[in-house]
Amino acid sequence: MKKIAIITTHPIQYQVPLWQKMASEGIDLEVWFFTDFGTKSTYDIEFNKTFAWDLPMLDGYNYRFLNVNKNASPNGGFKGIILKENIKKLLKDSNITHVYINGWQVLAYWQVLWAAKSIGLKTFFKGESNDLKPENKWKWPFKKLLLHQFFNRIDYFLYIGTANKRLYEKHGVTNRKLFPGLYCVDNNRFNHCKQLSFSERITLRKKWGIADKSFCFIFSGKFINKKRPLDIIKAAKLIVEQGKNVHLLFIGDGELYDEIKGLSNVIYDKENGITNTFKNGLVNISIAGFLNQTEIVKAYVVADALILASDFGETWGLVVNEAMACELPCIVSNQCGSSEDLVKPIDKNLVFETGNISDLSRAMSHLLNEAPNKDKIKNLISQYSYDSTIQSVKEIIT
Repeated sequence: MKKIAIITTHPIQYQVPLWQKMASEGIDLEVWFFTDFGTKSTYDIEFNKTFAWDLPMLDGYNYRFLNVNKNASPNGGFKGIILKENIKKLLKDSNITHVYINGWQVLAYWQVLWAAKSIGLKTFFKGESNDLKPENKWKWPFKKLLLHQFFNRIDYFLYIGTANKRLYEKHGVTNRKLFPGLYCVDNNRFNHCKQLSFSERITLRKKWGIADKSFCFIFSGKFINKKRPLDIIKAAKLIVEQGKNVHLLFIGDGELYDEIKGLSNVIYDKENGITNTFKNGLVNISIAGFLNQTEIVKAYVVADALILASDFGETWGLVVNEAMACELPCIVSNQCGSSEDLVKPIDKNLVFETGNISDLSRAMSHLLNEAPNKDKIKNLISQYSYDSTIQSVKEIIT
């Protein structure tokens, strides 16, 4: 009998539906979490907000929380999570045959991997890193040596996309070890919610101060430097100067909140509601604040397209999956992992050079003039579903 221990830092809103579906399809699994971050109200420093996800994060599958260091945090760096129990004994006592590891960014992952291989268990790995970011020539030899030690203990790799697969290949991982585990969100939930919410589009636009005839671009995420939200405002200003009617909707929160407001005509913000603070020559924006998982679809209903302007720090960008599941076109920077797999096949003109304001403006203008076919978007995103990972896992453990 094959039994999988799935190892991850904490219950993550994008992963939980996968564990639930795997369990519902008869795969014997237990998810082992390092922390309970996200299951109860927790402060997120980058969102500058205390929140808990509003989905059932611990239902529909077996799980346990492992004994780790005090004040362990998934955002605390490599030594932010350290195992404090005999993981080798736990693997044996739980009759685990396969260990599924979801990253290498914290020490606890390395501890589990070393323990699993020391007792002869099969291992598979799914991570987000890719080969898009140029390597530091001084750090690269050391990093390569470390990852070589890690990868040598992995029997199978689930790649989330093209750039992620290339990374493994560059580290010598052979094709027989590579299986698709394409990155995705719960497409059915987003599409279903969109259909239910579409009738609310006019009401929501009015609530957030978005004119009926304005083309609305959405930004969804943390207001932090790696996401480059200010680039979107600067590029939109160039569009406005061309006489085009665009509106920006910002979903989220973070340290750049005041700067975003300072560069724009804030028609609505989360603190004051409708404000209509017009300034000549600036872009009209609405800041709806943080929206939880059951609410975020409302923003996609209101919007006409999504922009993800992030730098290399955005290894994929699952907001692109969310938007495409709602049949929205997306403009994505060339440093984001999803651009190669999700955007270029739709229209290569919707990928722009990261940090290049004029190139982002060009992509926005192109979309205003030539929107991609919604069926094309729907057909592509349907390939990025949980079934990809589930089929690979079944093949591996058979």
